[in-house]
Amino acid sequence: MRQSDVAPHLRQHLVPVDGKPNVRAMVAPPTPRALPAGSGSPALAHAASQALGRLIGAMEGWINPDILTRTLVRREAVQSSQIEGTKTDLDELLTYEATWSADGLPPDVRTTQHYVEALQYGLDAVRSGGRAALDCTLVRQIHAMLMEHENVPKGTYRDIQAWIGTGRIEDASFVPAPPADIDACMRDLERNMLRYARREDEQGELTVLAQMAIAHAQFETIHPFNDGNGRTGRILMPLILAAEGLPPLYLSGMLMRNRSGYYSALKQVQLQGKWGPWIDMTYRAVLEAAGECVSLADDLRAIGRAWSDATSGYRSHSVVRRLPELLIEQPVVTANTVAALLDVSLVAASKGINELMTIGILKAKDQRTWGRSFHASEIIDRLNKAPATPR
Repeated sequence: MRQSDVAPHLRQHLVPVDGKPNVRAMVAPPTPRALPAGSGSPALAHAASQALGRLIGAMEGWINPDILTRTLVRREAVQSSQIEGTKTDLDELLTYEATWSADGLPPDVRTTQHYVEALQYGLDAVRSGGRAALDCTLVRQIHAMLMEHENVPKGTYRDIQAWIGTGRIEDASFVPAPPADIDACMRDLERNMLRYARREDEQGELTVLAQMAIAHAQFETIHPFNDGNGRTGRILMPLILAAEGLPPLYLSGMLMRNRSGYYSALKQVQLQGKWGPWIDMTYRAVLEAAGECVSLADDLRAIGRAWSDATSGYRSHSVVRRLPELLIEQPVVTANTVAALLDVSLVAASKGINELMTIGILKAKDQRTWGRSFHASEIIDRLNKAPATPR
């Protein structure tokens, strides 16, 4: 990172790096509490806000608003982890959770499962404690859960100089703050954005969508941990929504499909102080995620109705009639999990699974590779389908 790469008004935040006289690091500027003039398209901001409002309205008519919760959290874990290079897909994660065996699965399936645990932990914390729960302590706890099986410090800020790039620090595309400055930067982020509340002397109030965009970019600029910063930072966005009692939209799918643009937009914030591209990308991701959530709920209900018709000839209390509804939330099962979910014998669970395989609702994976797991492929295929591009 050369000084010439940094906009003149940001150079005051450059500091020397110990032992590297020709290298400067960027101490994150104070967290902005208002968007700079011209940052983000007002039309996109309005459209994203309307899309979120439509989702809230649609959810009010859902018999079970949590029908998507389990699978969407897991899809987010897969997609956010894939941005960092993991190979686990949704089917593999669900298989691991159903069998708790990694045999035949990618080695990083455990890493993705830790993301599920960390995201769910954060959601539970902010849903019970609101914005007050969204603090540096929670961020460190989430990081520790994310990195449980990684050979890096967990839940503690880095004590070494980091840089973005694969070569020498002198050739880095970005050099974040030295370790001594991290705590102050994180406390500033906590005070001004994670726990954001409008002040009496402020003319306007940041929308919650702008808040989560700023929080993520600021966190990535601080880069407080040795590893796992991207995943931790992406978790902050749905947590801010959930802390306000809003649906926690998951944006990693859009960011993954536009990875180079995502990194470029963050770099423009970090080096040029240009927030527009990143703010607009966030709005587009919200548009996509909100629309996809409504579309997905409609499609899953349609699948459920088709399954109900296909099993209508069976007794109402049979496994064949009762299990399909649960498969929408948990599309990979074993005979043991079915027996536990429906409180039936293992024999009854196995018989019901076989009937559902005959009907075509369940499919068995290769026993030698996967273990005896059964997959509702229609659900998984729909979850893996790329959303329609919002207009």
